[in-house]
Amino acid sequence: MREAWDGSRSIHGHFSLRDYLRQMPRACRAILIVTLGVFLIQLILNYAIGKQAYADHVMGTFGLVPADIFSRRLRLWQLVSYIFLHALDNPLHILFNMFIFAMFSPDVERAMAARRFLLLYFISGVCGGLLQCAVDPSSAVPTIGASASVLGVLAAYGSLFPKRVVYMFLVFPMKAKHAVFLLAAVELLSAVMGNPHTDAVAYFAHLGGFMAGFLFVRYEWTVRGMVLRSIQRHYIRELESDRQIRERVDDLLDKVSREGVSSLTWRERVFLKRASKRFKKQRTRLEDSRRR
Repeated sequence: MREAWDGSRSIHGHFSLRDYLRQMPRACRAILIVTLGVFLIQLILNYAIGKQAYADHVMGTFGLVPADIFSRRLRLWQLVSYIFLHALDNPLHILFNMFIFAMFSPDVERAMAARRFLLLYFISGVCGGLLQCAVDPSSAVPTIGASASVLGVLAAYGSLFPKRVVYMFLVFPMKAKHAVFLLAAVELLSAVMGNPHTDAVAYFAHLGGFMAGFLFVRYEWTVRGMVLRSIQRHYIRELESDRQIRERVDDLLDKVSREGVSSLTWRERVFLKRASKRFKKQRTRLEDSRRR
């Protein structure tokens, strides 16, 4: 699946990777560079310490091992670190993931900004990892790869740009929403028909990442709106409370000017004291925010 390529080109009309990376949004560029950098480190470590030590210490520590997540070890960092590791014996693993990522992620990041895009990427990866662990919790075989996160990005792309034309398998043109739906159906079928104990591909991780990306775009604004409305209601209540307190303070100060301080009851004195502390704290917070 690819989008119509408008590519970055040099002044001679040829594709320039350097120019393309420069034009890529910062979060996408950072993820791409870090992932490729980690793959280079994997190659170096595999050569330096040997395949067996590499498998035991690197893959066993930073790959996603379900038995480690659901045990006393509780290696929760694996839910993130596994996203950046890829199979050394199959270069197509990282090449395909990063190719799809480079094609679709820039538009997604531009649509939602860098912080939300990073949140989407990592939430998709973590949810994919959790689903894979839940399906086969006793497995000691590491799961690696950015596929869950990349599929989360693809799901977001289909939700954000449903009518854009993409090319499924680089050949068949179809709307993004249809291509993404077809891809989800293939992943679901593969997960249901496969065996998580023996499959070389973590289909449930793919499916979990896809679902997380779709739900993130579909409901994130709804959740954010609920939170903002809650904050707004609280702020309005605070303003209304402040108005009532100020009115009460003004009435008591008028009473003091007419009848003297001795005319105040002990309840009224306590009320004025508390009101004074409340407004003093508000002034302090306001002054601090202005200094920042």
